[in-house]
Amino acid sequence: MRLASLLAPDLEETLRANPSHATELADELHAADLADVIESLTPDTAVTMLASLPIVAAASALDAMNHTRRVELVEKLDRSLAARVADAMSADERADLFRDLSPDIRADLLNRLESEASRDVRALIRYPEKSAGGLMTTDYVTLSPETTVERAIDEVRRTAEEMEPIDEAYALDPNGTLLGSVSLRDLVLARVGQPISAVMNSDVMSVPPEMDQQDVARIFQRYGLLALPVVDAGRKLLGIVTVDDVVSVIQEEQAKDIQKLGAMQPTETPYFETAFWTFVQKRAVWLTAIFLGEILTASVLEHYGWATATVGAITVFLPLIISSGGNTGSQASSLVIRGMALGEFGVGDAIRILWRELRMGLVLGGILGTIGVIRAIFVGHSGRGGMAAAVGLSLVACVTFGSVVGAGLPLLIKRLGFDPAVSSGPFIASIVDVLGIIIYIQMVVWVMGLAHV
Repeated sequence: MRLASLLAPDLEETLRANPSHATELADELHAADLADVIESLTPDTAVTMLASLPIVAAASALDAMNHTRRVELVEKLDRSLAARVADAMSADERADLFRDLSPDIRADLLNRLESEASRDVRALIRYPEKSAGGLMTTDYVTLSPETTVERAIDEVRRTAEEMEPIDEAYALDPNGTLLGSVSLRDLVLARVGQPISAVMNSDVMSVPPEMDQQDVARIFQRYGLLALPVVDAGRKLLGIVTVDDVVSVIQEEQAKDIQKLGAMQPTETPYFETAFWTFVQKRAVWLTAIFLGEILTASVLEHYGWATATVGAITVFLPLIISSGGNTGSQASSLVIRGMALGEFGVGDAIRILWRELRMGLVLGGILGTIGVIRAIFVGHSGRGGMAAAVGLSLVACVTFGSVVGAGLPLLIKRLGFDPAVSSGPFIASIVDVLGIIIYIQMVVWVMGLAHV
């Protein structure tokens, strides 16, 4: 059970009677739990609690809070108090907050912030939200390459509470150019009197501020990083991206892909914070597209009505065959989308992927086809000129077709410059359904020698 569900019911009355209880709660709870508790309160009570907290505790809670809820509460806070809390927030979360504020409130708070914080916000919000620049923070430790190891340790100790990661410090020249990085471990193990230039790593991996956040996340995953410098064309250090922000990016992208795989446009807000009609709009678009595709299924069945009238057993196996093709296509598309998302392969590997899926479809189709033939024989459909054979061959063809289409469609969509996740399972299933019916009934007509009367 979430802590918020336990505390929230009595908290409103407690705060009204004794506002100092908020301070006691902040001392006892982790910032993430405190944020969870505040989010569970009504807006007015949440504002009251934020106003009752120490500035640092309120800032930590806002750092950990849902973005939409955070904006709502800050816009309700007294402007002077909001500015003081924003001053104490981490640089990257503060920039995210200001990026989402209404223009008039943003301008007012920027004028109230301390000059350094105001400059940070103005510098960070100019980058796209989904880029390395939009993720980065300016809270990091910098050192001169001439600084001795013992002085560097003192500097890290002095600034530790103000900075996000202290396990890595960055050596800069007087112009702010990144020269290298040094880990806290290397500082502790280095000999006394050594300059930073003697122990730093000069080959520092870095990214430009324009890099997409998904590409940044892949670099973190590939190299197991905790922080990654963001530099301009002249190698001037602009900020760093930390692993906690990358985890959020990965979760966000996974959530979007899951929604797309479920055939709906992704939402940015949690379920209960998303308006009813917003959900209707985002779900109706794909459902309508899929429904129009399924209309083709009805049209195909109408076209082959003469065949189903001639051999009634055709309809018995129809759901089995088209669902097998659709399920296989959904499996293949999921594997390909996952592989592209993790960087295991790209569009250039399309021929290898399709050849592999073709062979896999034939094997899987053979397995299901064998089961289908046995099913047809045991229920008495082995006669009439080979109904069981038609079922078996149709399963092999439909499953193979579904496997190839399921793998090929995401690759094609990626090649066209779109997100391959839009080739969702229901969408692929609709395509395979229509063509699977054609394959199946044509197979029955061919094997059993039916003629259109």
